[in-house]
Amino acid sequence: MYPHSPSSPLNISRLPLSPKELSLSFGSSRTVIDSSLPSPPYHECLLSSPKHSHHHIPFSLEASRYSSHFPSDHQLDVDFVRTFQLEDELGSGGYGFVMTARHRWEGYEVAVKFIIKEKVPDYAWVQDDRYGRLPTEVFLLDYMDHDNIVKGLDLFQDPLYFYLVQELHGSPWPKATRTKRATSSTPPLTPPALTPSASADSFKSETVPASPYHQLTSYLPDPLKMWKKSSQPTLHPQYSRRPSHDLFECIEQSEHKRLSEEQARYIFAQVVDAVHYLDSHGISHRDIKDENIAIDKDLRVKLIDFGSAIAVDPTKPRPYYKFFYGTTAYAAAEILLKKPYQAAPAEVWTLGVLLSYLLRGMSPFPTVKEAIKGRIVLDEYPKLSRLVWDLLRKCLDPNPKTRATIQEVKAHRWLNQ
Repeated sequence: MYPHSPSSPLNISRLPLSPKELSLSFGSSRTVIDSSLPSPPYHECLLSSPKHSHHHIPFSLEASRYSSHFPSDHQLDVDFVRTFQLEDELGSGGYGFVMTARHRWEGYEVAVKFIIKEKVPDYAWVQDDRYGRLPTEVFLLDYMDHDNIVKGLDLFQDPLYFYLVQELHGSPWPKATRTKRATSSTPPLTPPALTPSASADSFKSETVPASPYHQLTSYLPDPLKMWKKSSQPTLHPQYSRRPSHDLFECIEQSEHKRLSEEQARYIFAQVVDAVHYLDSHGISHRDIKDENIAIDKDLRVKLIDFGSAIAVDPTKPRPYYKFFYGTTAYAAAEILLKKPYQAAPAEVWTLGVLLSYLLRGMSPFPTVKEAIKGRIVLDEYPKLSRLVWDLLRKCLDPNPKTRATIQEVKAHRWLNQ
Protein backbone atom coordinates (compact mmCIF):
# COMPACT_ATOMS: atom_id res chain seq x y z
CA MET A 1 0.00 0.00 0.00
CA TYR A 2 1.68 3.17 1.21
CA PRO A 3 5.19 3.25 2.71
CA HIS A 4 3.53 2.34 6.04
CA SER A 5 0.35 0.29 5.97
CA PRO A 6 -2.47 -0.57 8.34
CA SER A 7 -2.10 -3.73 10.38
CA SER A 8 -5.69 -3.90 11.66
CA PRO A 9 -8.98 -2.19 10.79
CA LEU A 10 -9.12 0.07 13.86
CA ASN A 11 -5.51 0.08 14.98
CA ILE A 12 -3.44 1.11 12.01
CA SER A 13 0.19 0.86 13.03
CA ARG A 14 3.44 1.74 11.30
CA LEU A 15 5.05 -1.42 10.02
CA PRO A 16 8.65 -2.01 11.19
CA LEU A 17 10.91 -1.39 8.21
CA SER A 18 14.54 -2.05 7.56
CA PRO A 19 16.54 1.00 6.37
CA LYS A 20 16.69 -0.29 2.79
CA GLU A 21 13.18 -1.62 2.45
CA LEU A 22 9.67 -0.30 2.16
CA SER A 23 6.83 -2.77 2.61
CA LEU A 24 3.86 -1.95 0.42
CA SER A 25 1.02 -4.04 1.82
CA PHE A 26 -2.68 -4.11 1.12
CA GLY A 27 -5.24 -6.90 1.13
CA SER A 28 -3.64 -10.18 0.14
CA SER A 29 -0.75 -8.44 -1.64
CA ARG A 30 2.67 -7.75 -0.20
CA THR A 31 5.38 -6.24 -2.37
CA VAL A 32 8.86 -5.27 -1.22
CA ILE A 33 10.88 -2.67 -3.09
CA ASP A 34 14.32 -1.20 -2.55
CA SER A 35 14.48 2.33 -1.24
CA SER A 36 17.25 4.84 -0.81
CA LEU A 37 15.31 6.98 1.66
CA PRO A 38 17.76 8.61 4.06
CA SER A 39 17.39 8.00 7.78
CA PRO A 40 16.09 11.08 9.64
CA PRO A 41 18.40 12.97 11.98
CA TYR A 42 17.87 11.84 15.59
CA HIS A 43 16.98 15.33 16.78
CA GLU A 44 14.17 15.52 14.22
CA CYS A 45 12.57 12.09 14.58
CA LEU A 46 12.83 9.44 17.30
CA LEU A 47 12.78 5.72 16.54
CA SER A 48 9.34 4.10 16.43
CA SER A 49 9.94 2.02 19.53
CA PRO A 50 7.35 1.30 22.25
CA LYS A 51 9.81 2.46 24.90
CA HIS A 52 9.50 6.05 23.65
CA SER A 53 6.66 7.74 25.48
CA HIS A 54 4.88 10.84 24.17
CA HIS A 55 6.79 13.27 26.40
CA HIS A 56 10.05 12.30 24.69
CA ILE A 57 8.82 13.53 21.30
CA PRO A 58 10.25 16.96 20.33
CA PHE A 59 7.01 17.91 18.52
CA SER A 60 3.64 18.83 19.99
CA LEU A 61 0.84 16.27 19.77
CA GLU A 62 -1.76 18.89 20.73
CA ALA A 63 -4.00 18.94 17.66
CA SER A 64 -5.68 22.29 18.39
CA ARG A 65 -2.31 24.01 17.85
CA TYR A 66 -2.57 23.12 14.18
CA SER A 67 -6.26 23.65 13.36
CA SER A 68 -9.44 24.77 15.05
CA HIS A 69 -11.22 21.81 13.44
CA PHE A 70 -9.71 19.47 16.02
CA PRO A 71 -11.38 19.06 19.44
CA SER A 72 -9.56 21.13 22.06
CA ASP A 73 -8.14 18.12 23.91
CA HIS A 74 -7.36 15.95 20.88
CA GLN A 75 -3.92 14.34 20.56
CA LEU A 76 -2.41 13.58 17.16
CA ASP A 77 -0.92 10.21 16.26
CA VAL A 78 2.69 9.97 17.48
CA ASP A 79 4.12 8.53 14.28
CA PHE A 80 2.37 11.12 12.12
CA VAL A 81 3.81 13.99 14.16
CA ARG A 82 7.28 12.43 14.00
CA THR A 83 7.01 12.29 10.22
CA PHE A 84 5.02 15.34 9.09
CA GLN A 85 4.72 18.99 10.11
CA LEU A 86 1.19 20.31 9.63
CA GLU A 87 0.99 23.71 7.92
CA ASP A 88 -2.03 25.33 6.23
CA GLU A 89 -5.69 24.49 5.81
CA LEU A 90 -6.82 23.77 2.25
CA GLY A 91 -10.52 23.13 2.81
CA SER A 92 -13.21 21.51 4.92
CA GLY A 93 -16.56 19.84 4.44
CA GLY A 94 -19.19 17.46 5.70
CA TYR A 95 -17.02 14.85 7.36
CA GLY A 96 -13.48 16.03 7.29
CA PHE A 97 -10.96 18.69 6.40
CA VAL A 98 -7.72 18.93 4.44
CA MET A 99 -4.41 20.50 5.47
CA THR A 100 -1.00 20.76 3.89
CA ALA A 101 1.98 19.23 5.65
CA ARG A 102 5.71 18.88 5.07
CA HIS A 103 7.81 15.78 5.57
CA ARG A 104 10.19 16.63 8.41
CA TRP A 105 13.40 15.29 6.89
CA GLU A 106 12.57 14.74 3.19
CA GLY A 107 11.10 18.24 2.81
CA TYR A 108 8.33 17.48 0.32
CA GLU A 109 4.80 18.85 0.74
CA VAL A 110 1.66 16.72 0.94
CA ALA A 111 -2.07 17.14 1.47
CA VAL A 112 -3.48 15.41 4.56
CA LYS A 113 -7.17 14.59 4.61
CA PHE A 114 -8.51 14.14 8.14
CA ILE A 115 -11.55 11.86 7.80
CA ILE A 116 -13.90 11.83 10.79
CA LYS A 117 -14.57 8.13 11.32
CA GLU A 118 -18.05 8.38 12.76
CA LYS A 119 -19.24 10.53 9.85
CA VAL A 120 -18.19 8.17 7.06
CA PRO A 121 -21.51 6.84 5.68
CA ASP A 122 -22.25 3.13 5.44
CA TYR A 123 -21.83 3.02 1.67
CA ALA A 124 -18.32 4.50 1.85
CA TRP A 125 -16.55 1.49 3.41
CA VAL A 126 -14.95 -1.60 1.92
CA GLN A 127 -14.11 -4.87 3.59
CA ASP A 128 -10.46 -5.80 3.12
CA ASP A 129 -9.38 -9.40 3.67
CA ARG A 130 -6.47 -8.48 5.93
CA TYR A 131 -7.24 -5.07 7.44
CA GLY A 132 -10.97 -5.28 7.87
CA ARG A 133 -13.19 -2.24 7.34
CA LEU A 134 -11.58 0.76 5.64
CA PRO A 135 -12.97 3.86 3.92
CA THR A 136 -13.42 3.27 0.20
CA GLU A 137 -11.37 6.38 -0.52
CA VAL A 138 -8.35 4.93 1.29
CA PHE A 139 -8.55 1.77 -0.77
CA LEU A 140 -9.01 3.57 -4.08
CA LEU A 141 -6.19 6.06 -3.63
CA ASP A 142 -3.88 3.15 -3.03
CA TYR A 143 -5.18 1.13 -5.96
CA MET A 144 -5.47 3.78 -8.68
CA ASP A 145 -2.46 4.68 -10.80
CA HIS A 146 -3.08 7.45 -13.32
CA ASP A 147 -1.31 10.73 -14.04
CA ASN A 148 -4.55 12.70 -13.68
CA ILE A 149 -5.69 11.14 -10.40
CA VAL A 150 -4.25 12.15 -7.03
CA LYS A 151 -2.07 9.48 -5.44
CA GLY A 152 -2.18 8.20 -1.88
CA LEU A 153 1.16 8.25 -0.07
CA ASP A 154 0.59 7.21 3.55
CA LEU A 155 -2.06 6.41 6.12
CA PHE A 156 -2.34 7.04 9.88
CA GLN A 157 -5.17 7.02 12.38
CA ASP A 158 -6.22 7.86 15.90
CA PRO A 159 -9.51 7.10 17.71
CA LEU A 160 -11.35 9.92 15.87
CA TYR A 161 -9.68 10.30 12.48
CA PHE A 162 -8.08 8.56 9.55
CA TYR A 163 -5.16 10.66 8.23
CA LEU A 164 -5.03 10.10 4.47
CA VAL A 165 -1.73 11.53 3.19
CA GLN A 166 -1.89 12.41 -0.52
CA GLU A 167 0.27 14.12 -3.08
CA LEU A 168 -0.26 17.88 -3.20
CA HIS A 169 -0.94 19.05 -6.73
CA GLY A 170 -1.72 22.41 -8.26
CA SER A 171 -0.84 26.07 -8.10
CA PRO A 172 -2.39 28.52 -5.61
CA TRP A 173 -5.02 30.60 -7.42
CA PRO A 174 -6.21 34.04 -6.26
CA LYS A 175 -9.31 33.69 -4.14
CA ALA A 176 -12.45 34.41 -6.11
CA THR A 177 -15.88 35.30 -4.80
CA ARG A 178 -17.85 32.08 -4.80
CA THR A 179 -21.42 32.13 -6.01
CA LYS A 180 -23.82 29.37 -5.08
CA ARG A 181 -24.34 27.05 -8.03
CA ALA A 182 -27.80 25.58 -7.86
CA THR A 183 -30.15 24.53 -10.62
CA SER A 184 -33.15 25.87 -8.74
CA SER A 185 -33.99 27.88 -5.64
CA THR A 186 -35.92 24.80 -4.53
CA PRO A 187 -33.72 21.82 -5.29
CA PRO A 188 -35.54 18.58 -6.04
CA LEU A 189 -33.73 16.66 -3.31
CA THR A 190 -32.88 17.59 0.28
CA PRO A 191 -29.27 18.82 0.69
CA PRO A 192 -27.24 17.38 3.60
CA ALA A 193 -23.50 17.77 4.16
CA LEU A 194 -21.53 15.27 2.11
CA THR A 195 -17.96 14.75 1.06
CA PRO A 196 -15.16 16.74 2.72
CA SER A 197 -14.98 19.13 -0.23
CA ALA A 198 -18.65 19.15 -1.17
CA SER A 199 -20.39 22.47 -1.65
CA ALA A 200 -23.51 23.42 0.25
CA ASP A 201 -25.57 22.40 -2.77
CA SER A 202 -24.56 18.74 -2.57
CA PHE A 203 -27.47 16.48 -1.80
CA LYS A 204 -28.88 12.98 -1.49
CA SER A 205 -32.35 11.52 -1.64
CA GLU A 206 -33.78 10.72 1.79
CA THR A 207 -36.56 8.49 0.48
CA VAL A 208 -34.65 5.53 -0.95
CA PRO A 209 -32.17 2.95 0.36
CA ALA A 210 -28.42 3.41 0.36
CA SER A 211 -25.96 2.05 -2.18
CA PRO A 212 -24.84 -1.54 -1.59
CA TYR A 213 -21.80 -2.38 0.53
CA HIS A 214 -19.02 -3.59 -1.76
CA GLN A 215 -16.19 -6.05 -1.16
CA LEU A 216 -13.46 -5.16 -3.63
CA THR A 217 -10.38 -7.22 -2.93
CA SER A 218 -11.54 -10.35 -4.72
CA TYR A 219 -11.12 -8.83 -8.18
CA LEU A 220 -8.93 -5.72 -7.97
CA PRO A 221 -5.30 -6.39 -8.95
CA ASP A 222 -2.43 -5.89 -6.53
CA PRO A 223 -1.44 -2.21 -6.24
CA LEU A 224 2.12 -0.90 -6.42
CA LYS A 225 2.86 2.68 -5.52
CA MET A 226 6.10 4.62 -5.37
CA TRP A 227 6.84 7.12 -2.62
CA LYS A 228 7.39 10.75 -3.62
CA LYS A 229 10.63 12.47 -2.62
CA SER A 230 11.89 16.02 -2.97
CA SER A 231 14.11 18.67 -1.37
CA GLN A 232 14.76 19.08 2.36
CA PRO A 233 13.82 22.53 3.71
CA THR A 234 12.65 22.79 7.32
CA LEU A 235 9.62 25.02 7.78
CA HIS A 236 7.61 26.12 10.80
CA PRO A 237 3.82 25.75 10.66
CA GLN A 238 1.87 28.60 9.08
CA TYR A 239 -1.55 27.84 10.67
CA SER A 240 -3.33 29.75 7.93
CA ARG A 241 -5.68 29.19 5.01
CA ARG A 242 -3.81 28.48 1.78
CA PRO A 243 -5.21 29.72 -1.56
CA SER A 244 -7.15 27.02 -3.36
CA HIS A 245 -5.50 24.87 -6.02
CA ASP A 246 -8.78 23.90 -7.70
CA LEU A 247 -10.22 24.44 -11.14
CA PHE A 248 -13.05 26.61 -9.81
CA GLU A 249 -10.59 29.28 -8.70
CA CYS A 250 -8.60 28.91 -11.92
CA ILE A 251 -11.72 29.70 -13.96
CA GLU A 252 -12.89 32.47 -11.64
CA GLN A 253 -9.58 34.35 -11.75
CA SER A 254 -9.48 34.34 -15.57
CA GLU A 255 -10.32 37.60 -17.31
CA HIS A 256 -13.83 36.65 -18.43
CA LYS A 257 -14.41 33.90 -15.84
CA ARG A 258 -14.18 31.31 -18.58
CA LEU A 259 -11.45 29.63 -20.59
CA SER A 260 -10.71 29.59 -24.29
CA GLU A 261 -11.87 26.59 -26.28
CA GLU A 262 -8.26 25.46 -26.65
CA GLN A 263 -7.63 25.68 -22.90
CA ALA A 264 -10.91 23.91 -22.19
CA ARG A 265 -9.99 21.10 -24.58
CA TYR A 266 -6.59 20.60 -22.95
CA ILE A 267 -8.09 20.40 -19.45
CA PHE A 268 -11.17 18.40 -20.43
CA ALA A 269 -9.12 15.78 -22.27
CA GLN A 270 -7.17 15.06 -19.08
CA VAL A 271 -10.34 14.69 -17.01
CA VAL A 272 -11.91 12.43 -19.63
CA ASP A 273 -8.80 10.27 -19.68
CA ALA A 274 -8.99 9.90 -15.89
CA VAL A 275 -12.71 9.02 -15.97
CA HIS A 276 -12.10 6.53 -18.79
CA TYR A 277 -9.43 4.87 -16.65
CA LEU A 278 -11.76 4.76 -13.64
CA ASP A 279 -14.60 3.29 -15.69
CA SER A 280 -12.37 0.53 -17.04
CA HIS A 281 -11.77 -0.53 -13.42
CA GLY A 282 -15.41 -0.30 -12.36
CA ILE A 283 -14.88 2.92 -10.39
CA SER A 284 -17.09 6.01 -10.45
CA HIS A 285 -16.09 9.23 -8.72
CA ARG A 286 -19.70 10.45 -8.32
CA ASP A 287 -18.80 14.03 -7.41
CA ILE A 288 -16.86 15.37 -10.38
CA LYS A 289 -16.91 19.17 -10.40
CA ASP A 290 -14.45 22.01 -10.81
CA GLU A 291 -13.84 22.14 -7.04
CA ASN A 292 -12.68 18.50 -7.11
CA ILE A 293 -10.06 19.03 -9.80
CA ALA A 294 -6.64 20.33 -8.75
CA ILE A 295 -4.82 22.28 -11.45
CA ASP A 296 -1.40 23.87 -11.77
CA LYS A 297 -0.15 26.88 -13.73
CA ASP A 298 0.53 24.68 -16.77
CA LEU A 299 -3.11 23.49 -16.74
CA ARG A 300 -2.19 19.97 -15.70
CA VAL A 301 -5.00 18.50 -13.64
CA LYS A 302 -5.62 15.76 -11.10
CA LEU A 303 -8.98 14.45 -9.93
CA ILE A 304 -9.26 14.64 -6.13
CA ASP A 305 -11.72 13.80 -3.33
CA PHE A 306 -12.96 10.23 -3.77
CA GLY A 307 -15.13 10.38 -0.65
CA SER A 308 -18.28 9.64 -2.67
CA ALA A 309 -16.71 7.11 -5.03
CA ILE A 310 -17.98 3.58 -5.55
CA ALA A 311 -16.32 0.56 -7.14
CA VAL A 312 -17.90 -2.55 -8.60
CA ASP A 313 -16.68 -5.59 -10.47
CA PRO A 314 -16.06 -4.26 -14.02
CA THR A 315 -16.69 -7.72 -15.50
CA LYS A 316 -20.31 -7.76 -14.29
CA PRO A 317 -23.36 -5.67 -15.28
CA ARG A 318 -23.29 -2.26 -13.64
CA PRO A 319 -25.79 -1.88 -10.78
CA TYR A 320 -28.45 0.77 -10.38
CA TYR A 321 -28.46 3.16 -7.43
CA LYS A 322 -31.17 5.13 -5.68
CA PHE A 323 -28.98 7.27 -3.46
CA PHE A 324 -27.12 10.14 -5.06
CA TYR A 325 -24.04 11.67 -3.48
CA GLY A 326 -22.87 14.64 -5.47
CA THR A 327 -23.63 18.26 -6.33
CA THR A 328 -27.00 19.49 -7.58
CA ALA A 329 -25.67 21.53 -10.49
CA TYR A 330 -23.98 18.39 -11.84
CA ALA A 331 -26.84 15.91 -11.25
CA ALA A 332 -28.01 14.00 -14.33
CA ALA A 333 -31.58 14.23 -15.60
CA GLU A 334 -32.51 10.77 -14.34
CA ILE A 335 -31.24 11.66 -10.86
CA LEU A 336 -33.25 14.89 -10.80
CA LEU A 337 -36.28 12.77 -11.69
CA LYS A 338 -35.45 10.52 -8.70
CA LYS A 339 -35.13 7.48 -10.91
CA PRO A 340 -32.70 4.62 -10.24
CA TYR A 341 -29.50 5.46 -12.08
CA GLN A 342 -26.27 3.87 -13.21
CA ALA A 343 -23.10 5.63 -12.15
CA ALA A 344 -21.31 5.53 -15.51
CA PRO A 345 -23.91 7.45 -17.60
CA ALA A 346 -24.38 9.91 -14.74
CA GLU A 347 -20.62 10.48 -14.74
CA VAL A 348 -20.70 11.41 -18.44
CA TRP A 349 -23.44 13.95 -17.70
CA THR A 350 -21.22 15.59 -15.08
CA LEU A 351 -18.50 15.86 -17.73
CA GLY A 352 -20.90 17.77 -19.96
CA VAL A 353 -21.70 20.19 -17.13
CA LEU A 354 -17.99 20.57 -16.39
CA LEU A 355 -17.31 21.36 -20.05
CA SER A 356 -19.94 24.10 -19.90
CA TYR A 357 -18.23 25.65 -16.87
CA LEU A 358 -14.89 25.54 -18.68
CA LEU A 359 -16.28 27.22 -21.80
CA ARG A 360 -18.83 29.60 -20.27
CA GLY A 361 -18.19 29.73 -16.53
CA MET A 362 -21.78 28.69 -15.87
CA SER A 363 -24.15 25.74 -15.83
CA PRO A 364 -25.71 24.79 -19.17
CA PHE A 365 -29.11 24.70 -17.43
CA PRO A 366 -30.67 27.77 -15.75
CA THR A 367 -33.28 25.62 -13.98
CA VAL A 368 -34.02 22.02 -13.06
CA LYS A 369 -36.69 21.96 -15.76
CA GLU A 370 -34.11 22.64 -18.47
CA ALA A 371 -31.75 20.05 -17.00
CA ILE A 372 -34.43 17.34 -16.97
CA LYS A 373 -35.19 18.04 -20.63
CA GLY A 374 -31.52 18.42 -21.58
CA ARG A 375 -32.23 21.89 -22.98
CA ILE A 376 -28.84 23.65 -23.07
CA VAL A 377 -29.02 27.42 -22.56
CA LEU A 378 -25.69 29.19 -23.07
CA ASP A 379 -24.58 32.59 -24.32
CA GLU A 380 -23.84 32.67 -28.03
CA TYR A 381 -20.73 34.83 -27.64
CA PRO A 382 -17.94 34.02 -28.04
CA LYS A 383 -18.99 31.52 -30.66
CA LEU A 384 -18.22 27.88 -29.94
CA SER A 385 -17.21 25.39 -32.59
CA ARG A 386 -19.74 22.98 -34.07
CA LEU A 387 -17.79 20.02 -32.71
CA VAL A 388 -17.80 21.17 -29.10
CA TRP A 389 -21.54 21.81 -29.30
CA ASP A 390 -21.95 18.27 -30.59
CA LEU A 391 -19.98 16.89 -27.66
CA LEU A 392 -21.98 18.95 -25.15
CA ARG A 393 -25.28 17.66 -26.53
CA LYS A 394 -24.10 14.05 -26.50
CA CYS A 395 -22.90 14.29 -22.89
CA LEU A 396 -26.08 16.08 -21.79
CA ASP A 397 -28.57 13.80 -23.48
CA PRO A 398 -31.40 13.44 -20.91
CA ASN A 399 -31.83 9.78 -21.87
CA PRO A 400 -29.03 7.77 -20.21
CA LYS A 401 -29.53 4.94 -22.72
CA THR A 402 -28.63 7.14 -25.69
CA ARG A 403 -26.19 9.42 -23.86
CA ALA A 404 -22.58 9.13 -25.01
CA THR A 405 -20.46 6.58 -23.17
CA ILE A 406 -17.10 7.56 -21.74
CA GLN A 407 -15.48 5.60 -24.57
CA GLU A 408 -17.39 7.68 -27.12
CA VAL A 409 -16.49 10.91 -25.32
CA LYS A 410 -12.81 9.99 -25.35
CA ALA A 411 -12.97 9.20 -29.08
CA HIS A 412 -14.92 12.37 -29.99
CA ARG A 413 -13.44 14.44 -32.81
CA TRP A 414 -13.31 17.63 -30.72
CA LEU A 415 -10.86 15.98 -28.32
CA ASN A 416 -8.76 14.53 -31.11
CA GLN A 417 -8.24 17.55 -33.36
